[in-house]
Amino acid sequence: MQIKLGPRLQAVASYVPNGASLGDIGTDHAYLPVYLLQRKIIRKAIGVEKNKGPFESALQTVRSYGLAELIDIRYGDGLKPLRKAEVDTLTIAGMGGTTILEILASNPPVLEAVTRLVLQPQGAEAQVRLSLLAQGWKIVDECLVEEDNRIYNVLCFSRIQGLSRSDLEQRLNELGEEISRIAEYPLAVGLNSENKLYANLFWQFGPLILLKKDERLKVLLNDAIGHKQRIIQELKRTAKETAKIQADWLRQEIQLMEVMLKWLFQ
Repeated sequence: MQIKLGPRLQAVASYVPNGASLGDIGTDHAYLPVYLLQRKIIRKAIGVEKNKGPFESALQTVRSYGLAELIDIRYGDGLKPLRKAEVDTLTIAGMGGTTILEILASNPPVLEAVTRLVLQPQGAEAQVRLSLLAQGWKIVDECLVEEDNRIYNVLCFSRIQGLSRSDLEQRLNELGEEISRIAEYPLAVGLNSENKLYANLFWQFGPLILLKKDERLKVLLNDAIGHKQRIIQELKRTAKETAKIQADWLRQEIQLMEVMLKWLFQ
């Protein structure tokens, strides 16, 4: 019987290359490596789990599907249970973005042999993008996926193919020019990589996701606008100068996100 994945892990699976040796970090029940092996997408897998309950569940899943010879489940934290060149592809899903970056930095010899990363961060998406691009990784693709009324980012990086930081900054400038043409706010004039406000939103929401004009961006942008409006209301309760400065910055972010919405869904 073939295993089925939810939309989030299905999106992660879609970026795993054929013939990969996979390291699935935080494998939980090991559904992802089982799915990929059943469909002969990967050659072998190592699933790593640091929590005892999920570790036992992963072992049971692998045994029940008769894949114990091809999926090695290891108990431990992040990349620490792996040895150099055991895997060429890493998947890390369902963790905070800063945690993912800490995991990737925890065992440099293992990461040196990896050529593809498929990540599903929950928060700090801009930090993940910028940190890995600064290390020389390239973005192959990224997408939004909805599961249980929540929208997730799935990011695919490669050492070999994809768009570098400089490639993406060129797209940032081109996109800024396009958005500026329909903007009603002086703030949006001259949007480029030097405009911190615009650049922050570009990396937060995802350059390739923006270029695709993904419909789910409407939900994310509206949610972000609502969140910032609530913060502004809270800041109005204090007379501190720092609160006023923060509120002004948030208003500018809201204005720019409204412009982006108009550009995306005009």
